[in-house]
Amino acid sequence: QRDGMKRFFLVLALCAGFAWADDLEDGRAAYQAKDYVTAKAKFLVAAKTGDVRAQNGLGWLYDKGLGVAQDTREAMKWYRLAADQGNVFAQSRLAVAYARGDGVPQNNTESVRWNRMAAEQGFAGAQANLGWAYDQGLGIPQDFAEAVKWYRLAAEQGHPIAQSNLGQMYGNGQGVQQDYKEAVKWYTLAAAQGFADAQANLGWVHAQGYSVPVDYREAAKWYRLAADQGHAAAQANLGWLYDKGLGVAQDYQEAVQWYRRAADLGYALAQYGLGVAYQYGRGVQANPVVAYALYSLSSANDPSASNEATARREGLVPSLSLAEIAAAQALTRELTVAGTVTTVLNNYVASYVSEKKAVKLAAVQQKPVAKPDAVVQETPTAPAPAAIDDGFPERPAQREGMLSCNTRCVNAACWRTYDDGKKIKFRAQRKYNAATRQWELDSGGC
Repeated sequence: QRDGMKRFFLVLALCAGFAWADDLEDGRAAYQAKDYVTAKAKFLVAAKTGDVRAQNGLGWLYDKGLGVAQDTREAMKWYRLAADQGNVFAQSRLAVAYARGDGVPQNNTESVRWNRMAAEQGFAGAQANLGWAYDQGLGIPQDFAEAVKWYRLAAEQGHPIAQSNLGQMYGNGQGVQQDYKEAVKWYTLAAAQGFADAQANLGWVHAQGYSVPVDYREAAKWYRLAADQGHAAAQANLGWLYDKGLGVAQDYQEAVQWYRRAADLGYALAQYGLGVAYQYGRGVQANPVVAYALYSLSSANDPSASNEATARREGLVPSLSLAEIAAAQALTRELTVAGTVTTVLNNYVASYVSEKKAVKLAAVQQKPVAKPDAVVQETPTAPAPAAIDDGFPERPAQREGMLSCNTRCVNAACWRTYDDGKKIKFRAQRKYNAATRQWELDSGGC
């Protein structure tokens, strides 16, 4: 009878196991069909029995917010259960979470621990990340040779980031003897997979002639592939090729477009190149105020390479008025907001052009108009002097205990007359209106 009971419970356990396996497979099928709600319900049943694949799957659903509200903490709970059972994906995801402080306290040492567990099982993503930790000294002493070891293991499995990073180690001679041919080999493998960093590096190799003949056409090809993916350095370098007419037909306007894209991403060399364009009017209307601001921005973003930008900026000073220098400094402050370079410059240039038109129009209005032949009078009289519109508004009436003024603006160009007769010309300040989410001109009060 006792043996019969054992057999009964054994059969019951096996049946339950098959049921859990069915839940896992049903969950997988629902996931493939993008029925994430059902997938979550099925994974949960299997995960509670300790099924490592279901635990990992449930972590993924919470991680990405599929079929459930995104909950990184809940995701990490299920990943940890799977990771403790040796699931390499869960271990690698935990490592990334600790590196970023994503749902867990940021801890590089803990990140290294989980990466090593997955890397030692041959998981390429963890090997690449462990190589990076050694490369940068994150959570572990910096060790280029050890970085190369882990990069190579992942690169040989076709991991594009590891391939690109291994290429850089060879290019820089870090952890290995410098070998540009070996660098090009790994860059090429990663670039063929569409990895932007490797494509940008290949462009640089061909532009500089490292282990390959200088070939600007080839450089432009690789720069463009990376630039189209939003790679700032590639965008700046592609702009430089158009600026100089190397490998492509010289086209200042095209150069400016690529400089602008990289400048919006905060890339200092692109901001410098754009400054040169505005200084000399290459592809844009020359504007020394804008050039001054861009040189200042470039210098601030890359102090290590700021000498040339600073020298160019200072070279503009003798040709600028104090008001223009103040305007350039104000423009620099606006440009320091990441991602706004193109927008701010477009707004500024539009107001600048309008101001110039207004000033020119005022000058034309003041110019004497030729009169038709007049009938000669025997006793000519002197004509009354014509009123001259100098742009300033009429003087306001004085009010006791108050300062009054009248202000007239054409875009950013303003003229103000005070009740004591004093007149000034000034530029309105651009201020951000949080309510309308737009930059507006503000002439201020008296």
